[in-house]
Amino acid sequence: MRNALFSGTDALVDGFSEALKSVGARSVVVERQTGSNGVDAVVRAQFGSVPLVLDAEVKLTPPRTRAEVGALPSVQSGSVPVIVAPFLSPVVRDELARAGWSYWDATGNMRISSNYPAVWIDRVGASRDPEPRNDAQPQRLRSLKGKAASQVIVRLLSTRREASVRELSRETGTGLGTVSRVVELLREEGLLEDTRGGPIVVADQLELARRWASDYGFVTTFKPARYFSLVGDEIALDRLQRSGLTYALTGTRAAAIEFERRGLVAPLPASEIWLYTGNVRGVERALDLAPDRRGNILVARADFLTAGEGTQGTEPRIAVPWRIVGDLLGAGGRPAAVGEELAATQPTGVTV
Repeated sequence: MRNALFSGTDALVDGFSEALKSVGARSVVVERQTGSNGVDAVVRAQFGSVPLVLDAEVKLTPPRTRAEVGALPSVQSGSVPVIVAPFLSPVVRDELARAGWSYWDATGNMRISSNYPAVWIDRVGASRDPEPRNDAQPQRLRSLKGKAASQVIVRLLSTRREASVRELSRETGTGLGTVSRVVELLREEGLLEDTRGGPIVVADQLELARRWASDYGFVTTFKPARYFSLVGDEIALDRLQRSGLTYALTGTRAAAIEFERRGLVAPLPASEIWLYTGNVRGVERALDLAPDRRGNILVARADFLTAGEGTQGTEPRIAVPWRIVGDLLGAGGRPAAVGEELAATQPTGVTV
């Protein structure tokens, strides 16, 4: 069913029925609008010798935030309520599961959970809406992978709150329109607290960082050039510190420095040298770098070093911790685990 398109209640219920058959239901009987509880359909599915009754509630306009999920009726004991929708975002799916709701959407995301009888089905479809709603502004943001978006995210992660979109734009040096679209996307996905028109407040910093990293990456977003140094890594770093150039280390090497500053032992030895700079040519000369596709020194051009984000500490200078966290999470594997450990050391309140 992935990326299948359904419009209207009947079509969605039919799609849900077919999805149940695709995961092993021997027979599926749909009773439309017959439930005494006012659901759109009662779906009876037979899994082997186990009969399962599902109360399907169709949402042509599905919930998009935690608050909207919280407004759904409480799950009653003995029932298996299912939200059926064109698309459900990852954040909404997680919130539905926490609230005890099963769900299915037309892209193939499905979770059916029943204790009695014991039935568990979990299938993954799309993580992005293939048919975004048209009631939003034409330039609606669908991804957090951009360089400008990263500045907004890092600022929000570092402070956890901002007074307004305008203030966030001023603090990051990012255009007001871009900031508005980033904030709209975060609200839409339930990553900001519902302050009813008040300040912008991050609900969960690590959850936001993970969401950001699903789109963003040091390599994929900034496309750094790879080099090796003719003088060796340690001499190259010493030259960098004495160069007077604007730069910031990130990745595992920066994480190791941040852990050490907090009196902790880095969980992973520093390997490659990842660095941001506003002067790539200057760094190439200062570190005596030679281009090499397999090199362990990655140099990315970044404007945020002089546009509000800044760097942390004395020499060697490192990116702000949440930037490092995002870069590590985006790398996946063991570096991502280091990123989560680094995130756990960061204050959860306002840190400006």
